[in-house]
Amino acid sequence: LSRRVLIAGCAVLGWVPLLWLGPPVPGVGRVTIALVVLAGALAAWVGWSDRPWVRVQQLVPRMRLVDALIPITVVVGLLQLAPWLRAKTAAQSLGLLFSAWDHSAHYAMVSMIRHHGATVDALPEPGGGFRWQFESYPQGFHALLVSIMELQHGARPGDLQAELLAYSQAAALMVVLTAVIVVAGLCALAPLRTRPAVALPVAAYVTTIFYVGPAATAIQGAIGNFTLACALCIAAALVALPAPRALDPWSVLAIGGAVVGVAFTWVLMLALAVPAAALVLLPPRRRWRWSRSAAIVTAVVAVVTALCAWRVLVILGRVRESDPLTIPSGGVPPVNLGLYVVGALGLLAACLLVRHRTRTVQQRLRGLALVPVCGIAVTIGLAVAQIDANYRLSYYGYKFMLGVEIVTLVLLVVPIAYALARLPVRPRSAGTALRTGAASLVLAVSLTQVFGFTLLGFGPRGLVASAPGGTAYAAQQTTLVVTPSVADLADRVAELQRTGRVPANGFYVDARTDRSPDPILMAQWYLALTGTWTAEANDVASAIDEKAYRRQPASAVLTILASSSDAVALVPREYRAAILADLDMPILEDRVIGV
Repeated sequence: LSRRVLIAGCAVLGWVPLLWLGPPVPGVGRVTIALVVLAGALAAWVGWSDRPWVRVQQLVPRMRLVDALIPITVVVGLLQLAPWLRAKTAAQSLGLLFSAWDHSAHYAMVSMIRHHGATVDALPEPGGGFRWQFESYPQGFHALLVSIMELQHGARPGDLQAELLAYSQAAALMVVLTAVIVVAGLCALAPLRTRPAVALPVAAYVTTIFYVGPAATAIQGAIGNFTLACALCIAAALVALPAPRALDPWSVLAIGGAVVGVAFTWVLMLALAVPAAALVLLPPRRRWRWSRSAAIVTAVVAVVTALCAWRVLVILGRVRESDPLTIPSGGVPPVNLGLYVVGALGLLAACLLVRHRTRTVQQRLRGLALVPVCGIAVTIGLAVAQIDANYRLSYYGYKFMLGVEIVTLVLLVVPIAYALARLPVRPRSAGTALRTGAASLVLAVSLTQVFGFTLLGFGPRGLVASAPGGTAYAAQQTTLVVTPSVADLADRVAELQRTGRVPANGFYVDARTDRSPDPILMAQWYLALTGTWTAEANDVASAIDEKAYRRQPASAVLTILASSSDAVALVPREYRAAILADLDMPILEDRVIGV
């Protein structure tokens, strides 16, 4: 079961986004059509056999005790991400999404796919010489979120509240899905498959990484596409390591999906995905057994992968910056340099030291050492280029280091698991089994605290949660109870859409008395919620001077109105009079609209 979950997960996460790369067809259930085709193919495969009952039996996977870790991972993920699933209003959902800047961009891309039926790069230009803001951004992750939303709520988008709630739920479910696929891949490894006492702490450690550890920023930090790329790099290695032969059709399909998925989510992670996928080619020659099905699948996957790589290059070719990897702007992802060193060097050392009696496993473990080697090499290259350009490490350097940290910390358990293969499969007595189970459970619990204390509710006693996911969970619970006042932007935009009063060239300025929200972020969220986010509109919003806005909100309104003769500034209706008084320009009154 675990290996089937791993292979199916890689295939789904990698190949399903291709459904949305074609011409825009709004309102068509592409995922529904794919499910119909899949069901028909399975029915035909069973029905055209001389002994269909045998093939029906082949569809039922073999179960072992370690497979129980898959539903446990799901339940733990749903509990950890409960705030995102429990939001009931658009304001609550938007309040949660305000926790990280990039949620506005990701929601905008998902909304565009939902409303237009294709990724932004495949859409026609908006007209007037404008360009869509995200036409140069590969959107495999966003197409997956749209696929989840279609399964839950249908192909036709709902109103703004329904779409915001569906987006936050889909983003949470995607985190659970990525963790499940990685845990399933580890449980499919031979040393863990027959040793549940070893598999339990391994699964606890991996789920901790994804739910409260370094990868918890997937949803809290609005970098879900990046975390998905990390998970697919890990999955590619876990598919390749136990593959029965180099050209096994299912392994080729899964590995191809993982590589394509990485390319369409965060292309720099190909530096780790390619050496991980190449493990399937080891050892050379002896495991290359050709068959008609293997040859056909390999040829098709190779051609489609090449076409997808070309498509990604075309999309990235539209980036306006001449050297985007060295841009100094952007935040600093929460990379832990100590954990980076532990993961990269620890995996490298473990792969070189661990010995295995099987030659294939031995060579593939040696080959796995290329993953940290490539990660370190690319890190050094990015660091040199960025320091040469800006005299310091910047966004993409830190983010790639975070990716190396996540991937190597997870893969570190693989050589350790093979090193533990000498342990007996079954305890020799009931007493030994009881002691082993208790030790495994205690170790699993302890590993959940590796990246910081995770338990909540002990703050008054001085025991404050310090794990990234734990602190984020507490903040999200607070947001559900006390929704930020600025989150009423969702209700204001929903009212504009219901009455058909969304201006063609409008920008939002949340000119509140306390001036708490970032004016650029609020302007971008308005563009995301209304589907009007063009590159030119983004330039106007980015031109707002935050310091001047803090002193006088009317300065942001004046910046917007000066951008073009037909630009319109939307402000909260209760602050419109104060804004007009600060402007003291009656000729502009018609272009300042209260919402």
